[in-house]
Amino acid sequence: MKSNENWSLMMKASKQYYQLGLSQDEIAKNLYISKSTVSRLIKKSVELGYVEFKIHSFGEADEDLQRELEENFGIPCTVLPTLIDSYSVRLNDVCAYAAKEVFDEIEDGETIAFPWGRTIEYLAANINEPIERYKDLKICMLNGFLNGSIHSMRAIHIVEKLSTMLNATGYVMPCPLLVESAEVKATMLADPSIREIYEMAERAETAIISVGPFDMQNTYLTELGPAVVEHLRGFDGAGNFAGRTYDINGTEFHTELYARLMSIPISNLAQKKKRICIAVGEHKAKAITGLMRGRIINRLYTDSGTARAILKIQAELEGRQEMPERT
Repeated sequence: MKSNENWSLMMKASKQYYQLGLSQDEIAKNLYISKSTVSRLIKKSVELGYVEFKIHSFGEADEDLQRELEENFGIPCTVLPTLIDSYSVRLNDVCAYAAKEVFDEIEDGETIAFPWGRTIEYLAANINEPIERYKDLKICMLNGFLNGSIHSMRAIHIVEKLSTMLNATGYVMPCPLLVESAEVKATMLADPSIREIYEMAERAETAIISVGPFDMQNTYLTELGPAVVEHLRGFDGAGNFAGRTYDINGTEFHTELYARLMSIPISNLAQKKKRICIAVGEHKAKAITGLMRGRIINRLYTDSGTARAILKIQAELEGRQEMPERT
């Protein structure tokens, strides 16, 4: 049998089994082959990547942890269970859940601003069907790119996906995240194409963000260069958002980088009507805590492992005994 005939038979068996729900006996009769051959073809289709499995259940939200976070910080929180010790799985579960409801309160004509990054990439990937009920939406980036970074350049694809799925017009900020000086920034903002997107981000009614740790090893801040890393080490930081660094109360540091960043200040973020944070991982707990203590965000999506770490930090800051971990 030729290879294309083998492929055709394999796909026929797999489609009948997974899409039509037929038994292997029924498929064997339909294709005039043995049941053992059907089993082998189905197994081969999985091995070759023609068939993939996805788990769509995220588990029930942890209402106790949600209540504790809301009592401590006064904002609505969704806390999904931490079911497996895998950052990518945990992040995908939270992003998949958020994707189903985070756009429910968007209004026609709104501008929605996003930073680029892995979390927003996962959020965009989990919008599985177009949301076509909106009119005149705009999607824009909150910050510029890291020069030469493939990671940050993926922002173009994120904006493209979100724009397509939300029936919106998408815009990227066509400039570096960090420029040489405040004077260079002023010159760049004099360019109409850059100024338009920057002001669009400032005016956006909704911001959907994630955060990074204030960590000189495990964050893209290190990609800004050794001089930046050395400078930031002098601050007692909690986290960073779009290159903007801040303390445990959400107060932005006015470092020598402040006037050189092509991203909206944290004070501007705090003024937006909807300020949604999606963040997962104990390594981000301090960064999330800072935004919540400073009322920089007014909605959080996370998981139970991260939530417990946030509550532990908050208890230590307030001199309270932390809540015992439930089993």
